[in-house]
Amino acid sequence: MDTLALSYNHLPHHLKPCFLYFGAFPEEYEIPVWQLIYLWIAEGFIQRNEQKSSLEEIAEYYLMDLIDRSLVLVSERKSNGGIKTCSIHDLLRDLCLRKAKEENFL
Repeated sequence: MDTLALSYNHLPHHLKPCFLYFGAFPEEYEIPVWQLIYLWIAEGFIQRNEQKSSLEEIAEYYLMDLIDRSLVLVSERKSNGGIKTCSIHDLLRDLCLRKAKEENFL
Protein backbone atom coordinates (compact mmCIF):
# COMPACT_ATOMS: atom_id res chain seq x y z
CA MET A 1 0.00 0.00 0.00
CA ASP A 2 2.95 2.37 0.57
CA THR A 3 3.80 2.32 -3.13
CA LEU A 4 0.23 3.25 -3.96
CA ALA A 5 0.35 6.03 -1.37
CA LEU A 6 3.36 7.48 -3.19
CA SER A 7 1.26 7.73 -6.35
CA TYR A 8 -1.34 9.68 -4.41
CA ASN A 9 1.23 11.87 -2.66
CA HIS A 10 2.75 12.87 -6.02
CA LEU A 11 -0.59 13.94 -7.50
CA PRO A 12 -0.98 17.64 -8.24
CA HIS A 13 -3.13 19.37 -5.63
CA HIS A 14 -6.09 19.84 -8.00
CA LEU A 15 -6.30 16.08 -8.74
CA LYS A 16 -6.31 14.83 -5.14
CA PRO A 17 -9.99 15.54 -4.35
CA CYS A 18 -11.02 14.09 -7.72
CA PHE A 19 -9.12 10.88 -6.96
CA LEU A 20 -10.42 10.65 -3.39
CA TYR A 21 -13.98 11.00 -4.65
CA PHE A 22 -13.75 7.52 -6.18
CA GLY A 23 -13.91 6.15 -2.63
CA ALA A 24 -17.55 7.30 -2.46
CA PHE A 25 -18.58 4.70 -5.04
CA PRO A 26 -19.17 1.02 -4.24
CA GLU A 27 -16.40 -1.48 -4.95
CA GLU A 28 -16.26 -2.66 -8.59
CA TYR A 29 -18.84 -0.03 -9.61
CA GLU A 30 -18.57 1.19 -13.19
CA ILE A 31 -19.05 4.94 -12.95
CA PRO A 32 -20.68 6.75 -15.88
CA VAL A 33 -18.20 9.47 -16.88
CA TRP A 34 -20.89 12.11 -17.44
CA GLN A 35 -22.15 11.53 -13.89
CA LEU A 36 -18.66 11.70 -12.39
CA ILE A 37 -17.90 14.95 -14.23
CA TYR A 38 -21.07 16.64 -12.99
CA LEU A 39 -20.51 15.40 -9.45
CA TRP A 40 -16.96 16.81 -9.46
CA ILE A 41 -18.29 20.14 -10.73
CA ALA A 42 -21.11 20.20 -8.14
CA GLU A 43 -18.60 19.47 -5.36
CA GLY A 44 -16.47 22.42 -6.49
CA PHE A 45 -13.43 20.34 -7.46
CA ILE A 46 -13.23 21.83 -10.95
CA GLN A 47 -12.11 25.43 -11.36
CA ARG A 48 -11.93 27.51 -14.52
CA ASN A 49 -8.47 28.01 -15.99
CA GLU A 50 -6.83 30.80 -17.98
CA GLN A 51 -7.78 29.18 -21.30
CA LYS A 52 -11.45 29.67 -20.39
CA SER A 53 -12.27 26.03 -21.10
CA SER A 54 -15.66 24.79 -19.94
CA LEU A 55 -15.83 23.09 -16.56
CA GLU A 56 -16.80 19.86 -18.34
CA GLU A 57 -13.68 20.01 -20.53
CA ILE A 58 -11.46 20.65 -17.52
CA ALA A 59 -13.07 17.73 -15.65
CA GLU A 60 -12.50 15.45 -18.65
CA TYR A 61 -8.86 16.56 -18.73
CA TYR A 62 -8.52 15.74 -15.00
CA LEU A 63 -10.05 12.31 -15.58
CA MET A 64 -7.68 11.63 -18.49
CA ASP A 65 -4.76 12.65 -16.28
CA LEU A 66 -5.84 10.13 -13.61
CA ILE A 67 -6.21 7.45 -16.31
CA ASP A 68 -2.78 8.26 -17.75
CA ARG A 69 -1.33 7.86 -14.25
CA SER A 70 -2.97 4.38 -14.07
CA LEU A 71 -5.05 5.39 -11.06
CA VAL A 72 -8.36 5.05 -12.89
CA LEU A 73 -9.40 2.30 -15.30
CA VAL A 74 -11.46 2.69 -18.45
CA SER A 75 -14.30 0.18 -18.11
CA GLU A 76 -16.26 0.84 -21.28
CA ARG A 77 -15.83 3.00 -24.37
CA LYS A 78 -18.41 4.68 -26.57
CA SER A 79 -18.61 3.83 -30.27
CA ASN A 80 -16.69 7.04 -31.04
CA GLY A 81 -13.82 5.97 -28.75
CA GLY A 82 -14.73 8.27 -25.88
CA ILE A 83 -14.91 6.92 -22.35
CA LYS A 84 -18.37 5.80 -21.27
CA THR A 85 -17.61 4.33 -17.83
CA CYS A 86 -14.60 4.12 -15.55
CA SER A 87 -13.71 2.31 -12.36
CA ILE A 88 -10.95 1.99 -9.83
CA HIS A 89 -8.99 -1.05 -8.64
CA ASP A 90 -10.04 -2.31 -5.22
CA LEU A 91 -6.60 -1.59 -3.69
CA LEU A 92 -6.75 1.98 -4.97
CA ARG A 93 -10.27 2.31 -3.58
CA ASP A 94 -8.93 1.20 -0.20
CA LEU A 95 -6.26 3.90 -0.51
CA CYS A 96 -8.97 6.47 -1.37
CA LEU A 97 -10.95 5.53 1.72
CA ARG A 98 -7.88 5.60 3.98
CA LYS A 99 -6.64 8.96 2.68
CA ALA A 100 -10.14 10.42 2.72
CA LYS A 101 -10.47 9.48 6.39
CA GLU A 102 -7.02 10.90 7.22
CA GLU A 103 -7.87 14.16 5.47
CA ASN A 104 -11.51 14.33 6.68
CA PHE A 105 -12.62 14.25 3.06
CA LEU A 106 -15.54 11.78 3.15
